[in-house]
Parts: sequence; C-alpha cells; structure tokens
Amino acid sequence: MGVASKSPVGSPAVPYETIQTVWEARPRKYKSVLFQVCGFILMMELAERLSYFGISQGLKNFMQKIGWSLVSASALRSTWTSICFLSPLFGAYIADERWGRFRTILVFGIWYLIGDFIVAIAAYPKIMTNEAVVTPIFIIGLFLGIGVGTGAIKSNVITLGADQFNPHDPSEVHQKETFFSYFYFCINVGACFSFGYLSILCVDGSAQIPAEYGYFATYMICAVVMLFAIVMLCIGYPRYVLMPPNDRSISMLCRLMWSNCCQTRKGFLLVGSTFSFLAALVVNVISAFTASSGNIGNILSFVAAGLILVGIIGWVYVGQDQSFLDVSKRSQGGSFDDDRVEGYKKLVRVLPYAAFMIMWQCAYDQTDANFQSITQQCDLRLDRSDPDSKQVPGAMLTVFDPIVILLVIPILDSVVYPLYTKRFGKSPSQFGKTVVGLVIAIIGLAWSGIFEVIRRNVGPLYDANGDPILDRGSSQPMNDISWVAAIPNYVFIALAECLVNVTAYDLVYSAVPMSLKSTAQAVILFMSSMGSILTSAFMIMFSKSMPSDNLNEDHMENMFFTVSAASVVNLVFFIIVMRKMNMGMSSSPVFNHFGIEALGEKMSLVSHQSISVAK
Repeated sequence: MGVASKSPVGSPAVPYETIQTVWEARPRKYKSVLFQVCGFILMMELAERLSYFGISQGLKNFMQKIGWSLVSASALRSTWTSICFLSPLFGAYIADERWGRFRTILVFGIWYLIGDFIVAIAAYPKIMTNEAVVTPIFIIGLFLGIGVGTGAIKSNVITLGADQFNPHDPSEVHQKETFFSYFYFCINVGACFSFGYLSILCVDGSAQIPAEYGYFATYMICAVVMLFAIVMLCIGYPRYVLMPPNDRSISMLCRLMWSNCCQTRKGFLLVGSTFSFLAALVVNVISAFTASSGNIGNILSFVAAGLILVGIIGWVYVGQDQSFLDVSKRSQGGSFDDDRVEGYKKLVRVLPYAAFMIMWQCAYDQTDANFQSITQQCDLRLDRSDPDSKQVPGAMLTVFDPIVILLVIPILDSVVYPLYTKRFGKSPSQFGKTVVGLVIAIIGLAWSGIFEVIRRNVGPLYDANGDPILDRGSSQPMNDISWVAAIPNYVFIALAECLVNVTAYDLVYSAVPMSLKSTAQAVILFMSSMGSILTSAFMIMFSKSMPSDNLNEDHMENMFFTVSAASVVNLVFFIIVMRKMNMGMSSSPVFNHFGIEALGEKMSLVSHQSISVAK
C-alpha cells in the first residue's frame, strides 16, 4: 500500500487496520472484559468520585471558616468549578496527542492525590486557625492540585474503559453497554457516600472524631480514597488495551482557527471571541481573590461579565455562516483536508447554540454556588421542637437535584414524549425541549429570589435563653421555615436540566462527524466553564447587596432576579437565532457516553440507563 509523498493537514495519521488489531494483540484473552479488565477502572472511578464530592460538598463552609466572606467563598467555589471544567480540555489534549490515556490518568491522578493531601493539611485544626498559613496551602491544593488533576483525568477514565472492548466482538459490544451502566452506578455510590456520611462528618465529627477535626478527617479520607483509586488503576495495567495517542483534532482545530484568523474577518472574530472567553477566566480569578478588597473585585467582575458577553456575541455571529472556513480547503489553495474542514464547519455551526447555553449554565451553577447558603439559614433541625436537635447538613440537599432527574427523565422518555408524539404526529424537537427547559429555569430563578424574601422575613429562631439557633455548618442563624421549603429551588433547576442538558449534549454531539466527537465534548465543557465564571461574576457584582455573611442582613434575591431577567433576554435571542438557523427544529435521538461525562457533577449521579433518554 503506497504512501503519498504529501498529504493535506487532517488526513488520518494511523490506518484503521492498525487500531483494529489492538484487541487481538492483548497478551491474554479474558472471558469477561467488564469485570476482569474494567473492574479496576470501575473501582478507580468510584473512589475518585467519592474523593471529589467529599471535597466539594463542604467547600463553601470550609472557606468561610478559614476567613473568606460569603461572597468570596461563593465566587471562589464557582471559579474552582470553572477550572474543573476547563482542565479536561488540557487532559484530552495530552491523552490524545501526547501521552495516551493511561499515562495521563496516572500522572494527573498522582497530581490530584497531592492536592487532596495538601487540602487535608490545610484542614488540620492548628493550621486552620492561622489565616496567613492556611490560605496559600488551601488555594494551592484546591486550584492547582485538585482543580487541574480531577479535570485532566475526568474524560479519560471513561474513555480508557471504553477502549477495552473490541467493537468487532458482539459479546464485548454488549459488555461495553453494561460497562457504562456500572460506571455511573459507581459514580452514584461514591457521591451518595460523600453527600451522606461525609457531609455530616465534616460538620459534626463522629463518636471517635471531635467536631473540630471534622474537615481534616473528611479531606484525609478523600486523599486516602484517591490513593486507593491510583493503586487500583495500576493493578489492572497489565490487562489494559492502550490506544496510541494519534488524535489531532484539538490541535488541528487551533491551527485551522489561527490560519483563518490571518485570512478572513470572521476567522479573526472567531479567534478574538474565544480569547475573550479565556480572558474572562483570568479576570474572574483575579476578581474572586480580590472580592473582599474594596471596589477592585467588583469592577473586575463587570469586566469578566463583559468579556463573556463579547465572546457570546462573537460566537453567535460567526456560527451563523461558516463559509469563511472554505479558504483553508486544499481544493481552494489551503493546507487542510477538504472533508476535515467540512467537519469543522459543522462544529462552528453549533457555536451559537453553545453560546446561548452559557447563561443556562450560570443558572444551573446556583445549586452549588448559592442554594446551599439559603438552605443553611432555614430550620435544619430534625426535631423542630428541640433547639439542640440534630440537623440536616445544608450540603445534603444537593442530592435532591439528581433524585428529581432520576425520576423525571424516565417519565419524559416513556410518558411525556410519546404522548406528545401521539398528539402532534412528531417527536418533540431539540429546540422545543430547550425552550421549555430555559423557561422553567427562569421561573426557578425568580422563585429562588421570592423564596429568599420569604425566608428572610419570617425571622430567626431563638432558644429558651433568647439566643439565635445556629446552623452548625455555617454558624449563621436559622430562620423559622423548614428546610423542606427550600427543596423547590433544586427541583426547578433539575426539571430544566432534564430538558436542557440532555438535549444540548445530544444536539452538539450529533451535529458533528465521528472524528470530531471529542472536540464537540470540548465545546460542551468550555460552555460549562464559562457558565461557572458568569456565576462568580454575578456574585461579586452584587457583593454590595450582601455585605454580611448572614443572609438575614443581605439581599441575595437581587442577584437571583437579575440573573432571571438576563436569562429572559438570552431566551429571546436564542429563539430568534435558532429559528433563523433552523437549528434543532427536528428531533435527533442520538446520544453517546462521551457527552454524558460532561453533564455536570450532579447529573453524573444519575445512572447511565436513565440518562440515555434519547436512545
């Protein structure tokens, strides 16, 4: 078989036949690849997710305990989330183009482990009380360690597992489908343990662990569990099929964008708007760390939001006509393979849809960023007649989001969508699902603002001595309204999530050719990251409405009403542009596991079977 002397950029680097023989070259044949090979990967995923959720569930309260204000803690929490969603792009690049998946997971898993131990050290009581020491230790461990580590391995673990199954063996194809179900079951187990036991341990301690050692014990457990995850990964190494790093889709996209930047006005705008998003990340990080330093953080938050707006406008404008990329085709004097350019044109076409989803991701991020703060100043006691009754940890209510998703997605799939199809003679469109979901999110945000007014106005609880009854997690006064009343905040967002997130990943993923599926995932992760940045920016913008860590003295509802109003504007332009582009007007029941991993942390709690609504 001859080799051309010169091939256009984007031509396949490794023949298909080479990949096809990887499974046959496995030193030993296994009857059950699922358990004998992927069992180690599944155990690693369970342990890693337990570690991640164990760290994240108590993050806001811990930051406030070491001296950060409510606004700063919320902003930093969202900033950290944005890094966790951006770093998978780096991990995907390293795995696909440099090191391969196993080496990437191992190296950044150890990096992650070091971050876990550093955060645990910061939580040691004697260090916690020394603000000058604890802050740099904690920030290094959280942002540089865990933020980079968890993201870099995030999308590679499930892909490493999928690589183990021979697509030409019917038995292994069936095992592969089962693997995805087990994969999300493991996520569920790890997360439930974290939101259940660890959310209590970090606040109350245990019979053997004093309350002041609660966070230290929690984070040390997370570190030890992550060590176990790495050990399990390494034990299975001799059994793995290891794909060579031969995918160049991400670097090729960057080269294509840069080439067009120098040749066309729209190419320049595409690069400029993308850099605007990246600049927003940098500005937001500075803003989050200076939120308590006068007006600097507040001003920078407006700059970050403005940069995101510029990026959104740029993506929406550029994505409506992708013909500017044609100048890069080899047939027109360019240096890129024609078919590959056509594929990238399809990717650019979904950028407007992705850009409009940033505002939705901002709403979605409220479940982690701010709903917990509201819940913790409701009455969390199990026995409302006893001032010293045990309390439900505020972080635990986050579990209502995946519970609602677990219940609603099968109902949508088996009842609502079939009834719609029967009534109208066609299945609901991706556009229609998204619009309904965005409307529900707007209502949910408005309700959150209304609920905060109601909660604040009922007044605080007092014990027999006239002292306020405090939440043990945040040490703030609880008001005379049950924590149960805060559940609708989570329910509205979860309902919207069922319609928006699943549909968004379906549309973006199914719109591009097979060679660009991982790049489509990169767009999704990028979108999620920008949403978290916007959440952080809004939080700092409204810092003057929240001068106190006690929400009873603040007006957090102003932020919710503003985000809701901005979401209305976003929805109007979304409808106009999507109709103009005729995007998502017909149903596309294609959904794949590569998109599921990026659905967001709470979405990850749902089993694979219930997520696969479009199958």
